[in-house]
Amino acid sequence: KFVKDIIDSQYHKIDHAVAEIKETSEALLKNAKCRKSSERFIVALRTLELVQPSDIEQHLGTITSDLHGKEKEALETEARAKLTNRTKALENARKLSVKLNLPEFLLYL
Repeated sequence: KFVKDIIDSQYHKIDHAVAEIKETSEALLKNAKCRKSSERFIVALRTLELVQPSDIEQHLGTITSDLHGKEKEALETEARAKLTNRTKALENARKLSVKLNLPEFLLYL
């Protein structure tokens, strides 16, 4: 149960950061000089960067080692979906950073 709570916390961070990137991306497209949107965008990017897929996979391995069948499959599917969302959000953020000429350090996330 404790390990599942850790994974759920990581998933929540991913979901929140992805939503924040989407929201701030739209705002930055309207006004690229908006400091508040830019800061929120950067914080969301950093959050996604800090959520390490290897940690999630390791914790997931701990849980799924005792499970079989549909339960195991459901947890693995959920993990793949969350990590795919993370990767897509990072890719979209990089593209937006280039398009809007945001600070160079964002290009190397």
